[in-house]
Amino acid sequence: MARPAGLLRVGFPYIKTLGMRRVTNSSVDVVMGRDEILYVLGRGGDVRRMTWEDEDLGPIAGGGRDDGKFVWPVAMLMDRDENLWITDEALHRITLITREGEFLRKWGEYGDGDGQLNGPSGIAFDSDENVYVSDTLNHRVQKFTNDGELLMTWGRNGQGDGEFDMPWGIAVDELGDVYVSDWRNDRVQKFTAEGEFIFKIGGSGSGDGELIRPAGVCVDKDGDI
Repeated sequence: MARPAGLLRVGFPYIKTLGMRRVTNSSVDVVMGRDEILYVLGRGGDVRRMTWEDEDLGPIAGGGRDDGKFVWPVAMLMDRDENLWITDEALHRITLITREGEFLRKWGEYGDGDGQLNGPSGIAFDSDENVYVSDTLNHRVQKFTNDGELLMTWGRNGQGDGEFDMPWGIAVDELGDVYVSDWRNDRVQKFTAEGEFIFKIGGSGSGDGELIRPAGVCVDKDGDI
């Protein structure tokens, strides 16, 4: 389907600041539940809850290697049931916990075989809640069912179209196309849901439209990246 052209761009004025040192230390990702509770992922392994009024509701997860714990978490998603999906680049796995912090399941192990992971970072759902993962140190993208069954994989180390050098952030638009921030190649690549290369933007530099180590990526309802 076609998207409308961008006729008007609006600014985003400052509204408020939430969190503080010792509460949201080294925060790397945030999601909001339907009740407007914020869940803040800390690089040290904690997930903290906060209200929009900046009330600290305490942690629901912490650092460690046990089930439901995290060593170097990178990205977090909330699904339709408000469960939290978190990637851990040190443990090479994806963990699913409830919004109260109860461990549900995990998958992933270190390696470069199909379904194995090496430093996973970005994570995204499609409309069916299949899961796309930036398998960063394997220089590829892998697609799983929400039960952790591998559906497909694409990419390899390189600088050509469809190749990656440490892919990081990942997003899926409402049409099912996939956007990947190709960190060390200083660009963003767009693919079909089947992993076919569509286009790329960026390139190394500090000029307009150029990038230096892009990390997160998202797409708005107008298709702006």
